[in-house]
Order: sequence, then C-alpha cells, then structure tokens
Amino acid sequence: MPLVHRPVQAGDHIFLVDGSSFVFRAYFQSIRQDAKYNYRSDHLPTGAVRLFCTKLFQFVREGAAGIKPTHLAIIFDKSENSFRKEIYPPYKGNRSEPPEDLIPQFPLMRASVRAFGLVPIEQDRYEADDLIATYACEARARGADVLIISADKDLMQLVGPGVAMYDPASGEAGAKGAREERRIGPDEVVAYFGVSPEKVVDVQALAGDSTDNVPGARGIGLKTAAQLINEYGDLDALLARASEIKQPKRRETLTEPDSVALIKTSKQLVALVRDVPLEVPIDDLGLHPPDGAVLVAFFKALEFTTITKRAAEAYQIDPGSVEPDPAYAGPAGWRGRNGETAPAPQTAALEAPAGQTPPPGAAPSPTPKRNARYGEAAPQAIIATGPGQLAAARAAAAPAEPFDVKGYETIVRFEQLEDCIGAAFEAGLVAIDTETSSLDAMSAELVGISLCSAPGRAFYIPLRHRGEGASDLFGGGDLLPGQLPTDGVLERLKPLLEAPSVLKIAQNMKFDWLVFRQRGVAVRPVEDTMLLSYVLDAGRTDHGMDVLSEKHLGHKPIQFGEVAGSGRTFIGFARVAIDKATEYSAEDADVALRLWRVLKPRLPAERMTAVYETLERPMIEVLSRMEARGVSIDRAILARLSGEFAQDMARLEALIFDIAGERFNLGSPKQLGDILFGKMGLAGAKKTATGAWSTAAGVLDDLAEQGNPLAAKILEWRQLAKLKSTYTDALPNFVNPSTGRVHTSYALAATTTGRLSSSEPNLQNIPVRNEAGRKIRKAFVAREGYKLISADYSQIELRLLAHIADIEQLKAAFAQNLDIHAMTASEMFGVPIEGMPSEVRRRAKAINFGIIYGISAFGLANQLGIPREEAGAYIKRYFERFPGIRAYMDSTKKIARETGYVTTIFGRKCHYPRIGASNPSERAFNERAAINAPIQGSAADIIRRAMVRMDEALERANLSAQMLLQVHDELVFEAPDAEVAATIDVVRKIMIEAPHPALRLSVPLQVDAKAAQNWDEAH
Repeated sequence: MPLVHRPVQAGDHIFLVDGSSFVFRAYFQSIRQDAKYNYRSDHLPTGAVRLFCTKLFQFVREGAAGIKPTHLAIIFDKSENSFRKEIYPPYKGNRSEPPEDLIPQFPLMRASVRAFGLVPIEQDRYEADDLIATYACEARARGADVLIISADKDLMQLVGPGVAMYDPASGEAGAKGAREERRIGPDEVVAYFGVSPEKVVDVQALAGDSTDNVPGARGIGLKTAAQLINEYGDLDALLARASEIKQPKRRETLTEPDSVALIKTSKQLVALVRDVPLEVPIDDLGLHPPDGAVLVAFFKALEFTTITKRAAEAYQIDPGSVEPDPAYAGPAGWRGRNGETAPAPQTAALEAPAGQTPPPGAAPSPTPKRNARYGEAAPQAIIATGPGQLAAARAAAAPAEPFDVKGYETIVRFEQLEDCIGAAFEAGLVAIDTETSSLDAMSAELVGISLCSAPGRAFYIPLRHRGEGASDLFGGGDLLPGQLPTDGVLERLKPLLEAPSVLKIAQNMKFDWLVFRQRGVAVRPVEDTMLLSYVLDAGRTDHGMDVLSEKHLGHKPIQFGEVAGSGRTFIGFARVAIDKATEYSAEDADVALRLWRVLKPRLPAERMTAVYETLERPMIEVLSRMEARGVSIDRAILARLSGEFAQDMARLEALIFDIAGERFNLGSPKQLGDILFGKMGLAGAKKTATGAWSTAAGVLDDLAEQGNPLAAKILEWRQLAKLKSTYTDALPNFVNPSTGRVHTSYALAATTTGRLSSSEPNLQNIPVRNEAGRKIRKAFVAREGYKLISADYSQIELRLLAHIADIEQLKAAFAQNLDIHAMTASEMFGVPIEGMPSEVRRRAKAINFGIIYGISAFGLANQLGIPREEAGAYIKRYFERFPGIRAYMDSTKKIARETGYVTTIFGRKCHYPRIGASNPSERAFNERAAINAPIQGSAADIIRRAMVRMDEALERANLSAQMLLQVHDELVFEAPDAEVAATIDVVRKIMIEAPHPALRLSVPLQVDAKAAQNWDEAH
C-alpha cells in the first residue's frame, strides 16, 4: 500500500514509535507469558511479533495516552554501523547477542508494519533515535504535537513543549506481569536524570553509558554528573572552570586533556542528530485505515487467534473468507513479499569435554554469526575474532573501567524498580546480590537486593533496614522509612528472575538461589562467577569476590566489616545505613557482572565450557534443593549418646590421671605436653613455633604406636570429646524451627579436585569406621512412613585407578567381580584367595588405598603396625606386580611439573602451582596431591553427574523420593515405604551410568544400596 501524503500542520498529533526498542520490549514481555502463545504450530517463534501487532493495532485504532494520531511512523535501526562508529569505534561494542528465538522475528516485525499499510522507516548511518529527533523537530516547527513511543532514556533529551514520551510497557492490556503504561514529561526527566531535558546531553556526556559503551568521565556517575551540571550550568562552563573543583580526583578527571577529549567525544555520541536528510518526508506519514483483508490474512498466517478476531470485527471482515497470506504461512524458512527471510532457530552445539567429539545428533552452531541487535550477518572481522582474543581483550580492558560507588542508586519507588527491570530485560542479563540477616539462607531475613545490568550502573533495593535496637540475631527496632515492601518488590522481580531469556549472574549463586526459593522465586537461568573462577583456576587462587575483584578488575571492594562492623562492633547488615548499604551491595552486583564479562570468555578459550556446564552450574540448583529439604534427626538418641560419651570421657579421665600421676586440664596442649615430655621425658618431642611441646594428633599417634598408654587414652578421650561437642551436643541446635529438620550447607568451590564439603553442620566427617561414629548415624532418621536409602559407590577410586592407569590385573578382577583386596594379596604374597588369612587381606587393602594417596613406607608401617623396612618391601613388591601404577604416578608428576595442572577424565583441571617448590616436603606434598587428583577428582565428577540427573530420573519414574545428602561417594535419599525398591533401581542405574555418554569406563561401576529407618542401618 502506498504512503499517504498529508501535510503536517498545527494541531496535528505525530506518533513516533521507537521500533528497535519496541522489538526487544515486546520479546521480553512475551516470554513472561504462557509459552504456548510464543510459537506457531511449526515452532516458528512469534511471541514478540504478536505483542508488537497488538500494540500497533491499539495505536492505529485508539491512539495512546488519550490521543489519536494523525501521523504515525514506526522507526527502526537499519544497522549498528552508524556515523558514531566513525567517531568512536568501540561505540556499542559490548552489546550481547540477541536471544536465539528473537532473531527470526526481526523481519516479521517489519512485515507486520507493512501489513498495517505502513512503511518501516530506517536509514543507513543514522540510528532510529536520530530519525525520531529529526521528525520531532520538524513537527514542532509546524506547530504539531509529538508523542514518542519509547522508554529509551536517550530520547528524554527531546522532551519539552509539545513533545512527550509514552512508555507502552510492550504488553497487552491486562496481561499478567505487564508493566503499567506511563507518560514521560519534563518532571519525569528531572526525576530520572536530576536535570531538565535540555541538560540531559551534558549529564550523559559526563556519566557515560556502559550499555552503549559511551566512555564519559572516569569516576563520575549519574548523580555526580547532575550535581555538577546543576552547579555550573552546562558542560562547557564546567570544563572551563574545572580547576576550581575542590575534590582532587574529580578535578583531575575534568582537566586532564585525554579525559576532557573523551568527555567531548561522549557528548557527540549521546547528542541526537536533529537534521537528518530524511528519505521519507514527514508529510508522507499520514495515518489511514489498513486493508482489513490484508491484515487478517497476515494474522492468520502467523496463527494469532485473538487479534485476528479483533481485526476482523474492527474492519468487518469474515475471517472464514480470508486465506492465510501464503507469503508468511507454512514452515519456518518462509520468504515474505519483500524478500524477508526468517530462518528457524538452531540449537547450540553440545560441547563435549576436552578431547572428545560432540554426541551424535548435536545440532551445529548457528551460522553465520548474527548482529547483536538485528540478526544481519556480522562483519568478517567479528567472526574471525576467536574466543582467545575475546578473553584476552576483556581481561586487558577490565582494570581500566573505573568504579564509582557514589554513583550507585537506591531504589525507593516502584517506578524506579520497573525501569531497572526493563533495563535488565533489554540487556538480557542482570547481576544480583542479596543482603540478609545471617548466612543461613534457610532462616535469614531478606534485608535488601542489588541489581546491575551494565558495568557501573547498579541499584540497591532496601527492604528491612532497621533503626536503633535492631540486631541481625533477634530483630527488633523500627523499619527505617523510604523502603519498599518486600512482597511488592518480589512480585515485580519474580517475572525477571524466572525469565528464561534473562541471564542471572551472582557470586556464589547457590546462596541467593536458596534465599529467593524460600520466598517462592525460582531463579533461572544462572551464572556464578565463583564457579567460573573455580573451573578455570582451581588450586591457583581463592575464589572469593574480594580476591577475584583485585585479581581481575584491579579493584578492592568495600569490606563487609567496614559497613557492618566486626567482633564487638558488629551491628549486622539490617542496621547499616541505607546509603552505605547501597554502596556496598550495589558494588557487589557491579563486581559480579564485570567478573562474569572477564571470566566467561575464558571457558571456550581454555576448553573448559563442558566442565562448567555439566559439572558446576547445574549443581547450584541440585544442592540448593537438597539443602532446602534437610534431614530429620532423633533428638532422644543424641541426648542419650551425649550422656554415654560423657560417662566414657569421665572414665578415661580417671585412667589418664592415674597414669599421669596427677590431675591436669585435658583440653590444654601445654599442660599435656609438660606431662608427656617434661615430667615423663618421652622421646619424639617436637616444639611448636611458640616454643611449647607439640601434642598434635600425629605426635600422639606415634607415641601410641610405640605402646604409650597415656597417649592412646588421650587420643580416645579427644575423639569422644569431638564427637560430643561437634555432633551429639550441637546437632539439636541446627534443627530449623520451621521445618523441624537439619539443613547442612554444601560448598562447591572448596577443594582443588571437585569434592564437595559441608558445614553448619558438617555431615561429611562423621566417622564410619568406629562404633561411636556409627551410633551418631543412627540419630539420622526417616519420617514416619518413609525409609532412608544409602547408595554408595563401591571402591570407585580403585576402579578409576585401574581405568586411568590401565592396570590389566585390576580391570580383570573388577570385571569378574572378584574381591579386589584378596586378589591383590594373592598377587603380592602368593597366597591363595581361598582360605586367605584376614590379616594378609587387611595389609593388601591398606596398600591398595594407600597407594592412591601416595602413602610412604613410614605411613604404611604406622598403619599396619609393622617395621618400616617391611612396609617399604611391601610397596616395592606392589609396584613390581603392578608396574602400570608406577608408570601412571611418574607420568602424572611429569605432566604436573610441565603444565602446573592435571586433569580428570571429564576435563576438570586441578592446578598445583607449587609442585616445583624448592622445599622438599612441600614439593612432595604437591606431587602426592597431583597423583591423587585425577582419581579423586574423577570420582567427584562422576557422582556430580549422577546428582545432576537424579531428580529428573526419579520424577520421570513417578517416584517421590528425594535426594537429601551427599557424603563423598555416597548419596542418601528419603523414600516412601512403598517406593523403596523402585527407587533403589532408579538410583543404582543413574549412578552406574553416570559417566555416559561422555565416556565409558574400562571397568564396571558398582553401587551398593540399602534402605532402613536410620542412616547407620541403611549403610
């Protein structure tokens, strides 16, 4: 349909729709709604087009903000190669890829504009904002009023007499989760920028814009920029008088020549062009009714049921008489009337671990690479840039990006929050951080939330900050004014935090995930900077935020103790002043986002993507669910055990005092040392750095092995004291009053090899080889009508040793399901398996397990109670019988020395940077650890793979069993009595097949599983 020529005159109403922004707004709104409305029956994504058409239909039929337009223009960016790239090549250089299922909808958006009888407006070298500015100025010159349909802050510089903005929220009227529509005038601009519209460009030039990569002035944020412009009048006056500024850093930034040049360049980038030589004159934008049949045919082709009916009614068309437009009907891959194409979205390739090929059927990666906003083919220079170059560029640039904690904003109005949410949807990612009253995610109060979608642009939402009399432990104190209600904030954040198209980034995401889960919000998809660092640098660095920030960003963050105090001065975060809380918490979100930008590109560059995607990131949700479930304990059993242990300790105390010939404080290492080495004069004395006698466990073990009764009884007393204080006395205090269960916390990035650890309470170190430890396990019980199931990998590390070191004798023994320790004893000592003495088998078992951990002749001698020479002969004979093990150990040490790391069978890197240390004992320790790491790490990887698949497998089998605990090679479940047998079958299958399909071991895995009322009996 041709353009309608209608000269613009006074009294006309010109609607200028920012189509490029609207495309993304419509897409992100669509994914917050029911997924079934977002795809055509042939799986072509159409959700964003549907909402775009719905809103466009409203503009054409009803107008907006109570105004009906006389002229209407839908304006798009034609490409990102605008003239601004010539001024500043990095401009918009950090834009991320668009969502995969939005790419096919770009051409459909333009097609929908044509279906309404309009022409999509776009021009080379200019952005949509420039065209809008030019049309707006020309309309005002003729006396017409202008309504700009957009929420883009960059367009706020145009607001003024006769020019307003209108944020349509991109959603259908009344749609669940849709944001409220709003009109933006001069007051709203002042509220956002802190200055009137005519000064917005000056503020943006100073503050910069990380989203568009506008540099601005180093260390000056939006608030500071507004203060300066209001004080000095405009940017030129500010720069002319910058030498008068009292703050040294600010004065330096505004006077240093290179910095001033960047500020002036920034102004050129943010100032909109208002005299573009328009290819489509404003007089040709006259609005006219569309051809109803054409519109209905287009809607039918895209299967838009509701809007098809509305259009048919509005234009009195019988929908049954109109065939779907053949140019847009049919399977994905259609070709429109104007040559548009919309390729079906492709599934990203499934990356296999390093050295392996993707599984059969994995789809190829999308090609060619798409432009960040429009889906056009990217320049070859961009395609040629490999992951290594991107990682290096990000790492080099990150320390140069300044932090301005004073520029972070506190959100105290829902309008601010909605803007922040909208920015996150447009960016496609957001870094989050929660501030709580304690580190117990299951019971902590949520004090505040921070969000950051672009470096330097972070926000803090205070929720439960209190005045005097408050404490993080006991509450109390009145809530400070100016805070938003928690329920209202979570209601608005929930669609964002659950949106599949918006990436949520955090440092230690598991904690934040659990905090939100406790409040009914399931955060996904997620990224964790702590885990990214762990995958890339396990063993090379600590993975805490402060360390990572200084290492990768060159920035030392605000310390928690600086705002909340420490020791006697600790006040808790709830009593931190809101302005200080904003600086601290928003900085955390900002740091997390910047760390993600640095660390994420290293995954493909260093071939670690598969490790992160299959072994680390999925564990966030798996462990969070486990922690939330908790486990039941029997307090009566623990109370009885505490009494028994106390009596046993009293008996031992009497024996110890009798042997020592005097009473002393058993808990005092100094007094014990004086007895053993001063009074009794025993050999083997060692002194600590303070000059006191050492009474460490190793010293007492040596004395006990030599037959000293006092050392033996002290060790026994210490073990009981530890079990009593750590478990039988303490466990009842960990019961959550809301759930009645104990909820341990698992640490993901705690060991070099990938093993998990648990704390508060630590349930992984309860002894299982002595009677006292087994008694404690009896206190872990199933609820009524349920059983606990313990599923444990049998000798998994020995099996992995056989596979990795390729030991034929061990592989054959495991394949035949032989007694591996008896077989080893037979190989070493020439003793028949039948009728083998238990002591001979015990020695072989000690060697089998000891070899994995690099046991020495001295260590084996102590363990077996034999002379060191005999132990050394055993180890020598072992290597003679199994030469492949010695070859494995030697080659592993060699690899570790050359590369600084070793790998598991799934590609996890375990770094040992001190393996070449000059200190012999330190070097030997690192060598032993490096030898063990591929075995222990592979075992850890296997059980992780099983855990990641377990919940889905149980659900698929219609079983209600739940995974509660992981203890090294063991998983503990709780299942209804009637489902125990079926649950064991599923659990064993998933655990045994955990390495598949990535690889198949040359030895079979075996899982022992048993159910009982308590943990000990199930073990």
